[in-house]
Amino acid sequence: MKLLPSPADYPEGRLFSLDLLRGLDMFYLAVVSSVLVPLFHALGADACWETFFCSHPWEGFTLYDLIMPLFIFMCGAAVPFALGRRMRDGRPAPGYWKHVWSRFALLWVLGMLAQGDLASLSIHRISPYNNTLQTIAVGYLAAAYVMTLRSWTVRIAIPVVLTVAYGLIVHFGGDYTKDGNVTQAFELKILYAILPRDNAQTANIVTHGYTWFLPSMMFPVITLAGAFSTEILRRADLGEWKRAASLAAFGAGSLAVGWVLAFAGVRMVKHIFTVSFTLQAIGWSVLLLAALFVLTDIWKLRRGTGLLLLFGQYALTAYLCESVFNGVCYAASNRLFVGFKQFVPQEFGRVVIAVGFGIVVTAVVMVRRQLALGKAK
Repeated sequence: MKLLPSPADYPEGRLFSLDLLRGLDMFYLAVVSSVLVPLFHALGADACWETFFCSHPWEGFTLYDLIMPLFIFMCGAAVPFALGRRMRDGRPAPGYWKHVWSRFALLWVLGMLAQGDLASLSIHRISPYNNTLQTIAVGYLAAAYVMTLRSWTVRIAIPVVLTVAYGLIVHFGGDYTKDGNVTQAFELKILYAILPRDNAQTANIVTHGYTWFLPSMMFPVITLAGAFSTEILRRADLGEWKRAASLAAFGAGSLAVGWVLAFAGVRMVKHIFTVSFTLQAIGWSVLLLAALFVLTDIWKLRRGTGLLLLFGQYALTAYLCESVFNGVCYAASNRLFVGFKQFVPQEFGRVVIAVGFGIVVTAVVMVRRQLALGKAK
């Protein structure tokens, strides 16, 4: 029984770099960042370290800021494979839209369970839209539609138009502060129309500043950037190095435009997915994919990547452990690893439990893999 996927047994027709990058992203979110926060506290590290590696400041771009858009990007990168099998001569095969809408509904409900407090069954606590899985659902639905279009000109024009339109709305509709941006006013108007005024999730928007409805114009842009990246890597008319160079040029161009816009006054704000932030996220995501494509798909440097492949292939399970079942996994860690705290200085006790949390999450993902393998037999 193999607990981890074997890089040596990886299917030839599949892009190794896709699963690996998705695994890196999810492993960082579910395991690494959970350990870094108590570790920085135990070491007495400067606050800037935790800010860059483990938090979302209102303005700027941190490593932690990249996790969510990279997850959306990687889901988009899988679309040409997942939905390409359901196309016939460039048109949706029977069952195409049933599959798309069922996947959309599943992601939406899971998102509401993860952060929307759906399990409370209380209209005073439930939020209809405030989770990464739901942003993936929005992007996935848009990408599913774009894939049915035969014209590549139209396919590329759609994310460009969405980006320009959203940028103009945000820039001229308000400012880039937490309380002065147009997306918050838009968000509250919708929520006040469908939820009670005392809904706890509505109050949270004013506190933390995250918005979802209007920024939904940008989630398809990130998803389609991932899908287009995969299309570049699949081009049979280009050699491997030309594909890598094309992808790198795409990423560098996105970064450059994002930086120019930032210098021009379009502030980078992850909470509302400003255009400069989104282009930065796309740029770094594309460049990471290009780098891993060279390392693992061209040079075949794959040894020791089994754990990351595991998280890449079962990313949704890892995400649900980190979000929906976070408390359960930490409770298991406290029960299983509490004794190890006596072997470390007191200030490192939380680090021990955080490491235990990562082990529990990894074990759950391993079990999920074994169940999938058993079902496939």
